[in-house]
Order: sequence, then structure tokens, then C-alpha cells
Amino acid sequence: MDSKHHWKWHITTYDLTNYTLVVPSVAVGNVGQLASDLIISTLGMEKLASIYTPAQIPVVGCDPYDTFSTTLSTSCEVYVATSHDLLVVQLRAPLVQKYARSFLENVVDQFQQKHIKDIIILTSSYAHEKKHIMTSPFRYISTDTTLLQEQIEGANLTLHEQQEEDLRIFGGGFAVLLFKICQEKMLPCLCLYKYCSEGDNIPDAYEMVNKFQRLVPLFDREKDIVAQLIQPASWKLLFGRPPPQEIY
Repeated sequence: MDSKHHWKWHITTYDLTNYTLVVPSVAVGNVGQLASDLIISTLGMEKLASIYTPAQIPVVGCDPYDTFSTTLSTSCEVYVATSHDLLVVQLRAPLVQKYARSFLENVVDQFQQKHIKDIIILTSSYAHEKKHIMTSPFRYISTDTTLLQEQIEGANLTLHEQQEEDLRIFGGGFAVLLFKICQEKMLPCLCLYKYCSEGDNIPDAYEMVNKFQRLVPLFDREKDIVAQLIQPASWKLLFGRPPPQEIY
């Protein structure tokens, strides 16, 4: 393991063979992170590990999913849902550019050693980059080894338009870098992104989870997915505290 990146495993007994790893990229509107929040909160995922790395700006705070918890939360944590063979790396701060590749390679190496089956990257792109206004706001990129080709076709996803040699997702954060690392390490990978603008991106997060459900079923398909999703406690102050009543 790269000595720069320190992993603290809170649970060491789980066999992660054939799990899917979800990694949200810190991107425009934070859609991937918000979607990951919804998944973690709704499934009641357990904290599996914390990652301490110079690649991230240090952040510490209360548990974002449980107001009664006495544990702290940091800028990079891994969550697990054993009932769905699912892992989520939740990032709460952007990556420091000069350490980004080293960190992402370390993440991929760690989970390849645990024999996960694939990675799904969730990210977003600037709405003004969308060239075909009448098409779906979702796009995808996948490695040749993706295990989700049938699900991709069933979800009617649109392939990213750019040539792979000059692959870019404007506003998409580290998504392309992680995708290329997965290619280099022969790990099946799918990158799903949504065109959006900065603002209240909660609706974008719900749409992202709905599209993710078409690829990796997590919830009851017979019920409305919006009604099933549970917003984390931290979203109550997503835009800060309300204005003090004294000013009125």
C-alpha cells in the first residue's frame, strides 16, 4: 500500500468478492455525491473504512446520516451494504491535483486486492456542454470489459460523444482520470454522468439514483423509487441555517 494513503478499516471480516464499487466524482452540482448520500442513507450502509490522504483537503464533522451518533465523519469514507454486494466511497472534499492519480490508483489497487467485480463512477457535466437539447441529460462511458452492457441497453443510455483518445467530461472532476486508471488496470468500469447546472441539485441526485437503479437494482421496482429514498439528516442544513427571525 502507498504509505501516503492510510486506510483505517472499521470492519475487517467481510468478503468483498464480486462487489460493485461506486465512486462519486466531486463535480459540478455535486450530483454524484448527493446521489451517493441517498444510496447510503436509504440502504442504511455501514461504515467500512476511513481513508486519510494528502490528496484530500481534511474535513471533519458529525455523522451525516445519524443525528444521534457520537462518531465523527471525515472527508473520505467507505460504506458497505452486504445485502446488495455494494460499496460506496463517499468524498466530501475535492482532490488535490498533484496527488489525485496516486490516490485513485491506491483506491483501485485496494479493492482489486479484495476482488471486487467492477467500478461505477457517478459524476456530472456543465449543462451548456450538452449539444443535443432534445436528448436525455444522461451519458455514459464504459470499458470494453463492462459487465453492464445488457443493463445499459435496457436503460436506453446515450454514449458519450467524444472520441476515447481525447476523453473529457467538462466539469466532471476526476471521473475521466479514474476511468483511465481502471482501463490501465483491466478493471471493468462504467462512468455515468448527468448534464446539470449549479444550484439546488437534489432533483438531479434523485434522477441519478433512478438511472442507477436501472443498472444496479437496489430498491423495489414495483414501487415509486422517490417514495423509497431517505434523505440523510445532513440535508436538513444543505443550504445553511434559515435566516434569524429577528431580521423580520
